Amino acid sequence: YEGFVFFGKDFWVVFSSTLIEDLRTILLGFFLMGMFAYVCFWYLRNLDYRNDSIPFKKKFFLNILFIICLLILARGGFQKSFISTGNAIVTKNPLLNQFVLNGVFTTIVDFRVEKFPQIQSMNPWEAIAITKEIIYFKGASFVNDTFPILRKIPGKKEYGKPNILLIILESWPSKYSNEKFSYIIDGKEITPRFNILKKQGLYFPRFFANGGRTSNGLVAILTGIPDRPGVSLIHTKYALNRFTPLGTLLKNIGYETSFYYGGQLAFENITPILKNWGFDNLYDYEFFDSQKKFQKGVWGFNDLDVYEQILNDLENSHSNSPKLIACLTLSTHHPFQIPSKDFEIFPPKDDEIKFINSLHYADFALGEFMNKFSKLKLSENTFVFIVSDHTSHRKLNYYEDRNIPFLIYSPKYIAPNVNYKIGSQVDILPTILSLIDSEFYFSSIGRNLFSNDNGQAYVAFGNIYGLVENDIMFLDTVDSFNGLNLPMSFPFIARKSCKEEPTPCLLPHKKAKAILNTMEFLLKKNLIAPPN
Repeated sequence: YEGFVFFGKDFWVVFSSTLIEDLRTILLGFFLMGMFAYVCFWYLRNLDYRNDSIPFKKKFFLNILFIICLLILARGGFQKSFISTGNAIVTKNPLLNQFVLNGVFTTIVDFRVEKFPQIQSMNPWEAIAITKEIIYFKGASFVNDTFPILRKIPGKKEYGKPNILLIILESWPSKYSNEKFSYIIDGKEITPRFNILKKQGLYFPRFFANGGRTSNGLVAILTGIPDRPGVSLIHTKYALNRFTPLGTLLKNIGYETSFYYGGQLAFENITPILKNWGFDNLYDYEFFDSQKKFQKGVWGFNDLDVYEQILNDLENSHSNSPKLIACLTLSTHHPFQIPSKDFEIFPPKDDEIKFINSLHYADFALGEFMNKFSKLKLSENTFVFIVSDHTSHRKLNYYEDRNIPFLIYSPKYIAPNVNYKIGSQVDILPTILSLIDSEFYFSSIGRNLFSNDNGQAYVAFGNIYGLVENDIMFLDTVDSFNGLNLPMSFPFIARKSCKEEPTPCLLPHKKAKAILNTMEFLLKKNLIAPPN
């Protein structure tokens, strides 16, 4: 599917990765496609065209041409990425963008959007009331009943307008940087540089990804809204909805906004989305390729190359405006590229070991970057947020598959500490806003991580959703009640299922279902944020 979506020079990378991941399914797919093609050609051959003078070979090649045309039309043209709703973002007016769409396209897309059965439904107004209680934190006030999660936050005068550096790590689980799991294997520390940074900043060991893919992580981190189960909202008509994204909020008060990525932002059709979310300067594969000074990897450019470019741009910047810089790393993405075998701390015998080697390289690159960045003058007035987009999803239990690293680094302002408060990616936006000397109106289900409460994390990925709170991780399926109760203590082995022992699951189930229904209702009604 991704090879078809991302048709181009990297098609064979995706294709070969698929062969490695699931050879049996691919072979079965080719067999079924071959059988389908055979039946089609047999049928076409036996049709009465009423013109027997056309040779079969000509008919055959005409049909091949017809199928090729259908494939091109299905993906929307020869552009790098499968056409999606994000391509309709051609103006700054959301209403005008809606007119770019057509009924056939939106109908086909809507068939892919998962519908939720009655068993997991809740009255939307009851759901909204419960959700508002869950997401409330001191210092932010709800301001509009029509847009129920819209809030006002005054910010913090003592920091002024600091620079914000947001490093989004590709596929990092906490497992390999957490002493309670296995951050040392066979006497070798996997992420030594990050472990040093953890001791120099404010680290949150009980932090969770709201989704399971990069698109889910970007939505949660940059908008404060959790992505929906099933198809990511950026691939649906909801991509045109109104949000209060971090880039737009900071740009409106004078920040320069930039986004760096060593791969191609067109892969998930992220380019128009990021621009719509307030990022003016985008640097991805084409930019780094044009510099002619970096070595290309399989998917794109290695982490250290991207970090070097950020440092170069900061050193040569003549602007006094505060900066919001977001960077999405790449080296820990399958097939786990590393620039040198020197970073192979284990023989690459399988995918998990290859991932660990790439993680070790990514950790080295992050450490080198932070060492050099700390020597820049502007670093003194900068908050660095380091977080993963999701985990690696390999050899992880339910808890490990949600648990991601999160660090706030700012030696001038933040004392080193470990905060055991539960949090998730949607909390990053309100936390950043709370540090800036400006009044903001924002729509998010996140909470300020510096607020005095225990916190919670809502998760949604695939057909699963749930809530992490107090001493329980509750997970359930969207289409039927299959509740799972996991403890928040090592080794995170599931307790009895919620069907066997329902009492501990009642409250987290109610809260998770409230957030699920609230977000679905607000997305469908476009009531997350008001017009500008």
